[in-house]
Amino acid sequence: MANENTETPAQNPKGKMKHDKGYRNIFSNKDSFMHFLNKYIKMPWVEKIDEDDLVRIETSYVMRDYKERESDVLYKLNSKNVYFYVLLEMQSTADNTMPFRLLQYMVNLLADEFKNSKEIRNTENFRLPAIVPIVLYNGEDNWTPVRSFKEYTANYGDFGDNIIDFKYILFDLNRYDKEDILTSYKLLDFIFTMDLEHTSRTAEDFKHECMRLAKLPHELTDDDIKTLVAWLVRAILEGKENEIDENFEQEAITAFRKGDEEAMSYAVSRMMEREKISAVKSAKEDWKTEAAQSMLSDGMSIEEIMKHIRATREEVEKAAKLLQQ
Repeated sequence: MANENTETPAQNPKGKMKHDKGYRNIFSNKDSFMHFLNKYIKMPWVEKIDEDDLVRIETSYVMRDYKERESDVLYKLNSKNVYFYVLLEMQSTADNTMPFRLLQYMVNLLADEFKNSKEIRNTENFRLPAIVPIVLYNGEDNWTPVRSFKEYTANYGDFGDNIIDFKYILFDLNRYDKEDILTSYKLLDFIFTMDLEHTSRTAEDFKHECMRLAKLPHELTDDDIKTLVAWLVRAILEGKENEIDENFEQEAITAFRKGDEEAMSYAVSRMMEREKISAVKSAKEDWKTEAAQSMLSDGMSIEEIMKHIRATREEVEKAAKLLQQ
């Protein structure tokens, strides 16, 4: 059951993990996608879905004005009883352009359908498929963008039904409680609870949640556990996961599989320690860059700067290049 509290969740000083390949890979699995629809969406059309008829569409519908963005997950259902698409867009920040972005994805998809239906599109019974847009949001702040396309249209009330309109489904993760999510023990449920913990985590909070999940009577396969640990590494290290070697990740997988509280605690502690080391290293590098840029602006030579801040020539030249940009 969703949490009706509309207050903004506590601010996370580390920021929210963006929806990268982690979530995308999870929803590429039909079982996880169907679990999401059945448990969290619960719309009448979900009951019509036969998983065997569900097809993941690999094509990315990238718009001309949105070259840096693409639809995240797209499924097509084509059976005797129903024919439609489910478009799942994943967000870690609120985007006020969402209605227009979704419209572009949908129009582009329908244009392809129309183009590929040349032989039958002019027949009396031809219809384009329905497209159901869903936005999965895991940001900390309340989702404030308008939910329907007509609300993105100026003076929409003056035109009644004579304008374009659709409403996307919003799944706002932070409106849910962990205990409501853990009424089942699928991979997606575990990821969602980890993501909730990631919102305002401390090292001890995150460690406690990992150990708690490891001890639950889960339904995870070995591949699921690998996916979960990979997500955990990304969540903690946030872009620095290449600093974790394969053996270390395997230790965490083994600990989770066995529900070993001590081993899981040790694995997460090591991840946290690595994250702290990376943060300190990054802060030091930022300080050197700023100091070098300031000295360069004052006309100091590279050799003088190297001596004053104990930087390498490569570090100073990199700062000079950034300054020029």
